[in-house]
Amino acid sequence: MASQLRYLVFALLSLLLFVLVGYSRFEVPYATPFAKQGDSATSLQQVLQFIYNPSRFSITTPSFVHNGKTYTLPSIPRHTAPLGRDICILDVDTRSFDSEDQIFHGPDFDWPKLESYSGGIMNHYMYARAHGYDYKFYKANETDDRHPTWVKIAGLANTLKNYKYVVFLDADAIFNQMHVPIEWMLNYWSIDSTISLTMALDPPGQVNEDKRGRLYSNTGFIIAQNNPKTFEILKAWDECPTETRYKGCAEWNKVRFHEQSAYGSYIRYDYNNYLKELPCGEANGEWDLELCQGVFIQHMWWRTATVRSYFGDKTLQSLMGRMHAEVINEKDQIMETQD
Repeated sequence: MASQLRYLVFALLSLLLFVLVGYSRFEVPYATPFAKQGDSATSLQQVLQFIYNPSRFSITTPSFVHNGKTYTLPSIPRHTAPLGRDICILDVDTRSFDSEDQIFHGPDFDWPKLESYSGGIMNHYMYARAHGYDYKFYKANETDDRHPTWVKIAGLANTLKNYKYVVFLDADAIFNQMHVPIEWMLNYWSIDSTISLTMALDPPGQVNEDKRGRLYSNTGFIIAQNNPKTFEILKAWDECPTETRYKGCAEWNKVRFHEQSAYGSYIRYDYNNYLKELPCGEANGEWDLELCQGVFIQHMWWRTATVRSYFGDKTLQSLMGRMHAEVINEKDQIMETQD
């Protein structure tokens, strides 16, 4: 524990050094404007862009390279201007996360002690602040007749009324490339105005297939676009277990994979033209899974306990990388050799 605390203190001291010394030389971020959020919000956005975005990656950067593979935008990207607060990053949960060692507990914050799901929520919040998006945590009421994961549908529907896009993540899913904005991903995945919901496929395996042998779309990461069809789809999905339209759907009230199985078994077959499925290797997986590495979105279904530490380590590496670059840039000025 002592080594973890020293690690954290060193990171915070380095960040303070940047704010005091380097802040005046850092320009406004290139991906998203500050949207008149106030001095403190602007300062935090600049700090986060400094940490995560040394390459000044923007929504129209032609390509992204990861582990030797290049991901290239279409020749004419749909989004060329930032959407800012027309995008909302959303968490939905029945838990309030305000107990000790949880994210919404006020006093005595201690990052090494923060429980794992709170680490995921912190990732979502920091990503939103880094790019000038809104962030919302939708606290839903739990019901006796359904598994708690069903509440994400109502949370999406209620939040989407106020935005062009809502990006929902489970608490054990994180943005893996903090510098890559949502607008770039919308362009890369060719999500046009006709697409209501976008999700990534599950890894190959019979357990992840519906009764027709088709891989489920994983509901741990959802991009919802505000259009009339989206609200129709969300309503049909939420009402699926009532069986007024979909006989047999009540099976998924509490049986795995709950709302995901209902969506995969019924909803997507009626609305296929308005839905997009992404490769699990890009938006649903863990870093060392051969087929599903989750390049842009990590979903740590098997390593949930490591969400906080994984995100914390990546953040510290980004920060230390920036500070090391500063050291190298100033090497000639700070290095003196004895005669």
